[in-house]
Amino acid sequence: MKLKLPFYLFVLLMSFILGLNSCKKFLEMPAQTSFNVDSVFSSYQNTERLIFDMYQFQGRALATALNGKLGSTSVSTITDEAICFTAQNGYTANNVYAGSINSTWFTVNGANGEDVYDNHWRTIRKALILKQNIDRVPDAPADVKGRVKGECTAMLALEYFELFKRYGGVPIVKSALNDAEQFNIPRAPVDSVYNHIISLCDEAIANPNFPARVPDEKEFGRLTKAFVYGLKSRTMLYAASPLFNNDKPYQDFGKNNKLISFMKYDKNLWSMAAKSARDAITYAEQNGYGIVRTFGVTRNYKVACEDVPKAGNIEVMYGTFQGINQSRSYWTGRGTNMNGFAATEPTQNHIEKYQNTNGTSVNWNTTITTPVNDPTAPYKNLDPRFHLSVAYNGCLWVTTTPTYNLEIYDGADPSVPNGRNGPIVARTQFAYFTRKWLNGLEVAGVWTPMSPYMRLAEMYLNLAEASNEANGPSAEVFAALDVIRSRSGMPNVSRTLDQAGLRNFIENERSIELYLENHRYFDVKRMMKGEVFKGPIFDVRVIRQRNNTYTYTKYKYHDRAWFTHWYLHPFPNNEVNKGYGLIQNPGW
Repeated sequence: MKLKLPFYLFVLLMSFILGLNSCKKFLEMPAQTSFNVDSVFSSYQNTERLIFDMYQFQGRALATALNGKLGSTSVSTITDEAICFTAQNGYTANNVYAGSINSTWFTVNGANGEDVYDNHWRTIRKALILKQNIDRVPDAPADVKGRVKGECTAMLALEYFELFKRYGGVPIVKSALNDAEQFNIPRAPVDSVYNHIISLCDEAIANPNFPARVPDEKEFGRLTKAFVYGLKSRTMLYAASPLFNNDKPYQDFGKNNKLISFMKYDKNLWSMAAKSARDAITYAEQNGYGIVRTFGVTRNYKVACEDVPKAGNIEVMYGTFQGINQSRSYWTGRGTNMNGFAATEPTQNHIEKYQNTNGTSVNWNTTITTPVNDPTAPYKNLDPRFHLSVAYNGCLWVTTTPTYNLEIYDGADPSVPNGRNGPIVARTQFAYFTRKWLNGLEVAGVWTPMSPYMRLAEMYLNLAEASNEANGPSAEVFAALDVIRSRSGMPNVSRTLDQAGLRNFIENERSIELYLENHRYFDVKRMMKGEVFKGPIFDVRVIRQRNNTYTYTKYKYHDRAWFTHWYLHPFPNNEVNKGYGLIQNPGW
């Protein structure tokens, strides 16, 4: 396909004139005037518009003013990774903290909730229409048609995975529906949905015209075969995890238990997940992907998470751009001087996950007093990934002239001036700001961050977890973790850890490596560790003393709500009430 502009710009800027989005629900008859199949597939130029539109809802892991979640903050704010400013209206993460999630907004309104259930079905419908009709296009070569079929199959697998991880069993639709009576499709058991995703992945992998990676850098943002290998690994990891892989569901659902659980424990699912992760790593690395290692331990992680392939990021297996000219104020603070409220601020809980580069940990359970004029003392030796992810008191925020160091502190008494970015002056409330996604963009007034949906690093973490659960500690588990840590200058994992110790270590490593990439919320839920979300959530109080030392005192900020029925999302009530068999998840 010849593109005059990068693919992601087409997705972001084009208004799809064929009117597919006018259908309010997937499970409704489309208006006959809204979609003319003969016109769409009369030429490849027309068909391309549908291809672009199929990607409309993809890649929204980050928080921006345009397409953020929970009131334009990040899903990380409802985990132990981050917090949003709780005294400011508009952030519906605060509803989650208070325990007031309900099915009238959490899965209906993308601006205020975590998901938009209908958008998955809109995308599935577009993919099915494309897949079933692409052969009708007279001016598209056979290999192009084959590639589009591969993309459509991959998109179906992706959307069903996103439904699976949130809702469990959902309706399975295998062809574009035309007759009103066909729309009465009930939920399928969770094992049927899982098998459907794996079948779609295998079909896409077997497609000879589906490329391992995009053949032109301008097509960055389109799905590829390497991504499908990764999606299969991720799906198998979720399926093997306790949320689904059990003989007793998280909440009794009576005769409907198989909609939320496999209703049997199968240890072999962990072995299958490990094999799938190995296959994904092998295929990706044979086709030009790799762990970013060549930019130095202080920069490798930044390149792997934030840069595009042409800038050296060989690690991103699928990513998109969040938006055009989005204000950074929704991410860290308002204005270059970090002045004002911030929507996504790291918690002390997350900071304590980072080790020093020698493998030791900072003791935050007692007040830390720094040497004179050395505000960064507690953080100096932490994992380089910390310095690329979190902004903290005293750190160099702007590296160009004039430089700018953050002052996130209050004075000990009126004789000591408060810091420019501290709670009293800037009303930032918390001791940390987000740095990830802003490295190199600290001064810019607008930003267009790359949003990585999948990186090769995840496959190594998947392998470590699945292999440890299948067989306990092994050379394979340690080697997979060491690959991720060594590229950021961290020491190898201690070989003295047993299976339980490794399980905790891997969970911690995933939270660090995949920070703010929309994994933690679902990782904790699939592992059935939801109590972690209750907190307590901690911050640190930073005080500059008269003698220019700084004290860091950990304190409890708040507790949060968590209920067992939150392990799976609620279906929108308006869909349930249609009566076609969409049974609401238990507790909602």
